[in-house]
Amino acid sequence: MDAEYDALEYAAHLDHILGQTTGLLAQRGDDQAVALLIDVHSMTLEFTEEIAATTHESWGDGPEWTRHTYHRVALLDVDEHIIPRFTDEVCERIIGVLSYVADRNNESYVSYVKPRAALPEIDVDWRTSLASQIAAEQATNQARRERRGVNRSVEDDLTFGSTEELRVYQALKHLQSLSRPERTIALAPLPGVYLREGHTWTPDLLVMGGGRLMVVEVDGPHHRAIRRRADDRNRDLQWERCGVHVVRLPVEDLRDDQELEKRLTEEIKRHLYP
Repeated sequence: MDAEYDALEYAAHLDHILGQTTGLLAQRGDDQAVALLIDVHSMTLEFTEEIAATTHESWGDGPEWTRHTYHRVALLDVDEHIIPRFTDEVCERIIGVLSYVADRNNESYVSYVKPRAALPEIDVDWRTSLASQIAAEQATNQARRERRGVNRSVEDDLTFGSTEELRVYQALKHLQSLSRPERTIALAPLPGVYLREGHTWTPDLLVMGGGRLMVVEVDGPHHRAIRRRADDRNRDLQWERCGVHVVRLPVEDLRDDQELEKRLTEEIKRHLYP
């Protein structure tokens, strides 16, 4: 149990370093590097075979012996499709900041970063789950096929990241059925959207109407973490630069169907049909 706790504690320590690195790059205006680091699942530090420093030591009057300290690589676990975006140039900018932040957090000799494909999450009955995923392959979204895990929800041949996202979609679909033809809305769950410098994001829902567009994000408890709030703010800023409003709905606000539809109606009137 202690070893498991230490591993979790060290993973949190490395995530803290990654968060500080991303924050410092954001302060320096490196939006490209920030956008890539936001989507890093986790970071691992591993020693390489490259010697960073050599020291000569001895015990008392005993013979002198040599100790080598080796360089370390920061392995960044990311979705496989974004690995090509970690160009040599952007990796140089990232390590320039990461090595400084790591050293400030007592993690010295971090010499370079290397992206690698993150391992997928699977359940015990992964054979059945993946077989079902292949069978449901016809459910696709605009521009991009979302990863479908065990609990992905599907409706209208569209994939949803959670039951909460599906519930918001169903509420919007109900409002769509009640609207007049000239004030209707169109719904696009989990589309792939290219924003800023070389980064594709997937908003929970795009809602279109009246020649306007708004993004609806469903925020679970993990969105309240300090780093995640900063990440969300950065994404919202990218949308604001495009003149698109972002509506964030905490999952706690989805419990009452009438209140949810009332809130969505207000947002549609404010942002799409003012």
